[in-house]
Amino acid sequence: MPSRRPNILILFPDQMRFDAMGCAGNDVIQTPNLDRMALEGVHFRQAVTPAPLCVPARHCLLTGQHCAAHGRWGNIHPEPEPFNHYLPELLANAGYLTESIGKMHFMPPRRHFGFERMQLMEEIPEFREDDEYLCYLKQHGYGHIREVHGVRNLLYHIPQVSVIPEEHHGSTWVADRTVEFLRRHMGEDRPFFLMAGWIAPHPPWNAPEPFASMYRNEDMPLPVNYDRDRGALPNQLRWRKYQECMGNAAPERLQRIKALYYGNVSLIDKGVGRILDTLDMLGMSDDTLVIFASDHGEMLGDQGCWQKHSPYEASVRVPFLMRMPGTVEQGRASDELITLHDIMPTALELAGVEYPGTRPMRGASLLGKPGGGLSQRREETVIELFNTEMGSSRRFLSLRRPNVKYNYFLRDGWEELYDLERDPEERNNLLLGSPSEHDRRTADEMKAVLTEWEKQHGFASSLDEKGELKNQGMEIAFHAKVNPQFPLWVENVPVEEKALMETPGESVVNAIQHEDTFRLEDLELKRWHDIGGSLEGTPFQHLLEEASEESEPVS
Repeated sequence: MPSRRPNILILFPDQMRFDAMGCAGNDVIQTPNLDRMALEGVHFRQAVTPAPLCVPARHCLLTGQHCAAHGRWGNIHPEPEPFNHYLPELLANAGYLTESIGKMHFMPPRRHFGFERMQLMEEIPEFREDDEYLCYLKQHGYGHIREVHGVRNLLYHIPQVSVIPEEHHGSTWVADRTVEFLRRHMGEDRPFFLMAGWIAPHPPWNAPEPFASMYRNEDMPLPVNYDRDRGALPNQLRWRKYQECMGNAAPERLQRIKALYYGNVSLIDKGVGRILDTLDMLGMSDDTLVIFASDHGEMLGDQGCWQKHSPYEASVRVPFLMRMPGTVEQGRASDELITLHDIMPTALELAGVEYPGTRPMRGASLLGKPGGGLSQRREETVIELFNTEMGSSRRFLSLRRPNVKYNYFLRDGWEELYDLERDPEERNNLLLGSPSEHDRRTADEMKAVLTEWEKQHGFASSLDEKGELKNQGMEIAFHAKVNPQFPLWVENVPVEEKALMETPGESVVNAIQHEDTFRLEDLELKRWHDIGGSLEGTPFQHLLEEASEESEPVS
């Protein structure tokens, strides 16, 4: 252990799958720097998120608590906000310089939770002045770009290419600011805690060139079990995002989406390499714990699903690399079951800071044994999301053990049991049809564990009058829609500046001008028109006019 208090650096992309790295066995994607980090540290191959959604996962990491304790069971801001001790706050109180760069997804965005300085790059900021990346773009001649992180409202899950070049792309900006921070901190006696967050590879999948062309469509594997019988999915996932993601898309479009996703990861990897090189060059590597992880994964069409907020492996498993020469063993691949909850106790132990809370942290230090890892093997962990009490009927609980997983959905009492050893791709729900006596007994035992967990750590509203997990008896019908999120900050710039910006239609046309796996008329233009979309000023305005005249199709 170094004589001075070590630095702590968390590198945190958003929505990155556990298998989107060469070191994870992916022989298509190019991630030489993440692979190098795995060789220079420990690769935890069975890391999971406690809650597969942006805001809940981040608060699990920074508080070490479950959703009911920190109050973020969805992408919401609780009122009143519960009191919790936050990792940057505790480290700042102990003398650490605490800073964040990039996406944090706090609500409100400037609620610092102990970060002394924040250089933000958020997805949908309300004001340019609140977002350092937007201010940077204006300074460098890109203030006229309306959709700086890709077009969300019509093209959220549709292939597109960034109109901002690599040099100024958000993923490059995060790496640039992180390198600048490290150089600025060189030689200081005060240790630092820095959290650097990328928006990518979260959709829209708008990689810049040359990364948008880095992977050929035909080399991309198709999603796992993407043509799964939708009746074999829980009710709340059967149609969610299906139309918006063009779930019935041709294989080449699915491959193009994955190619862009991989391109975004490779750009992040390039930045990670620069950050690691800077640590080495400045002689800071031995004194700095580096953790690379993500808040959750991305289904990318696996099981016929998209996005996160599901208990499947592509959604809940995350990449997790940890490096600190001399402290963390080099080149070890670990199959210990760990979670994002483990980051806070790891950082506090390394910094020599005692946790002052009366409610214990839910994780354990990953420095619990020499070379890195848990001091005691973890046999199971619970993954949760949403809350039935606050108008959300989508709560689910998942009990994850090393080789088996049980999922329970409160909306309709749907149950799933997967043998992860024999069926790692979760193709066969052992509870469908006529389950064996052994599988039914296993499911009942695991459900009982979840029920007790919910009583102790979850929400009382999840339990019926008998103290059992509810079956709300709800169904959901298929309905098509498009993402309704337009850039808010554009509406708050001066009128004369707004007049110089690209139009909404130009944003769309420019983003997809080189795409050939779909046509503009294939998209949900009528629904986009209904929420305020416009192609005015482009050669495609007639498509929107024609679509708006069509009658609403029957679901």
